[in-house]
Amino acid sequence: MPCFKKIIISLMLMANSGFSQPIVDIEELRRSGELGTFRSAGISLDSSRGNENRDDFNITLAYITNNESIESLFVFNKSERTKDNATEDESTFGHARILWKLDRTFDFETYIQTTENPFQSYKKRNLIGAGIRFNKVQKYKVGLSILKEKEETLNGVKKDTDRLNMYVHRETNFNNDLSLDTSLFLQPSIDQPNEDFKASLLLSLNIPISKKFNIQIQFSESIDKDPPDLANESDQSFSTNFIYKF
Repeated sequence: MPCFKKIIISLMLMANSGFSQPIVDIEELRRSGELGTFRSAGISLDSSRGNENRDDFNITLAYITNNESIESLFVFNKSERTKDNATEDESTFGHARILWKLDRTFDFETYIQTTENPFQSYKKRNLIGAGIRFNKVQKYKVGLSILKEKEETLNGVKKDTDRLNMYVHRETNFNNDLSLDTSLFLQPSIDQPNEDFKASLLLSLNIPISKKFNIQIQFSESIDKDPPDLANESDQSFSTNFIYKF
């Protein structure tokens, strides 16, 4: 194993992976441009014993089917925090997406998503959207869509919002087989774009160990100008994931 890769893994194992619930990297999972059926499972676990017995658990399952005309993706994620053998919080995330290739400068895609995330004060956040994805923007993947969002906070406050969804993604490959996925999402409200918008930046460093197994170090920064309940506008997460592809 190259020296640089050993240094990265050593830093990763020393890092605390329990800042908050990580964002699932949809773009990194979808295997766009590749043909076939792909499955993967990722897991991360952070534990402490002594003054406090705590376990933070996160698992992500993905199923992808791509052919010459359609690309489809389903992702499920579950996170759980326990303290002294009692569950403090748990969250679930489901995302399904279909892309139709149009043999033009853009493709058409539609998606649905459901989230229960007490880590960010959401009891429920469901959305459905449709739009286009540009496929000839040099090394970038660029998408534009409109989505319908339905939220309910832990305090029972409900909110429906129509949003624009804009994203930019790029994969950077290095000579030592490492790769860095960078994704930027902007989701302003259509009615009040200056007062109500969401934005997130996601960085995923992928370290291949073998053809089927790799380690991923992930950092995310999320901004919500109209956060639920008393949640902060800004939220960061750092996680280490062990991913097996089969």
